[in-house]
Amino acid sequence: MADPMASNIRQTIRQLEDRRFKAMVEADAAALEQLLADTLLYTHSTGTTDGKASYIAGVRAKKWQYRKIERPAEDIQVYGDTAVVTGQVRIDIVVEGQAKIMNSRYTDVWVKGAKGWQMVAWQSTPMP
Repeated sequence: MADPMASNIRQTIRQLEDRRFKAMVEADAAALEQLLADTLLYTHSTGTTDGKASYIAGVRAKKWQYRKIERPAEDIQVYGDTAVVTGQVRIDIVVEGQAKIMNSRYTDVWVKGAKGWQMVAWQSTPMP
């Protein structure tokens, strides 16, 4: 039997993911500030990493200009106050002036703390 609490959390996380991807496309630093935890570790598909402040600064400075993001597949697993999202993502992006289409598998982690649900980690791996 499905756990109704986990189902509600999955729905909440899906909505937060929608808001986060929308904020990335719109370069909405204020929304990202709310959605990302202060302890965020954002690991790009290149292996480079950013914390919350440097990631938001990069979005704000248009280091990464997300034009469109599609998530054709995702799965959300709930472990108490932690949710792990895995899936595929297709990102139409301009990175430091160079247009790219990135197809990746990803894992991100959301934790419920004093500020509500926030993303604490992102890791993406390019697909062949």
